[in-house]
Amino acid sequence: MPNATQSDPTWRCVVHAYVECRVRGGSWWLYAHPTLPRDEHLPPLLVGAGVDEHEEALHALGVPSDVSLQVRDEYTWRVAGPRGGDAPNIVSVAEAEQWVRRGRSQLWRTGEAFARVTDPRWSHATWLDAADLKTVIDRYERTMGVPAPAGYCALLSMMRALERDYVVRLVVWLERQLSAADARVEVEVPLREYADELENARAVSRVRRPRKEAARRE
Repeated sequence: MPNATQSDPTWRCVVHAYVECRVRGGSWWLYAHPTLPRDEHLPPLLVGAGVDEHEEALHALGVPSDVSLQVRDEYTWRVAGPRGGDAPNIVSVAEAEQWVRRGRSQLWRTGEAFARVTDPRWSHATWLDAADLKTVIDRYERTMGVPAPAGYCALLSMMRALERDYVVRLVVWLERQLSAADARVEVEVPLREYADELENARAVSRVRRPRKEAARRE
């Protein structure tokens, strides 16, 4: 089954998934960050690629602007001043502008006092409710002729159970694939940049916590 992500060598089908809940009229809050099993075909279906041509296409909707703060901090970087900051999700104005110029990030507007840009590693973001997820699972099973992975079925069951008390949605995006050379640069270059022991220790700490710091050095 051909799909857009398979033809793009800079992306891999690793799904980052977040289950959010709210009461009617309330704000969204993060309920769970499930780890979903890797599968070649389900992620493209989640984000709107790879459905049969005779079926109604799904569409990646992006990350809603009213997501919970935890999800917002995972999907975006805060832009702060000329040097950024020590927090793992703060980037400098110059770095943010470079990401945007290179087409790796986009401005992400909120009602906050500071600007944000999307994390350059993420793409194909969307959100689904339980009915949408059921449609994706059904399409997978019909197309592949096998049951969907248990992790996705368990996720659907959890969302349906939560719907007894809350409004529920699943926010997902895919992860950028780095080449082996890029990965080596991300680890080696920062260690060469700092001379004194204090800065070197900070650099080592960032290498051990790469999730947000690694994207800053792309």
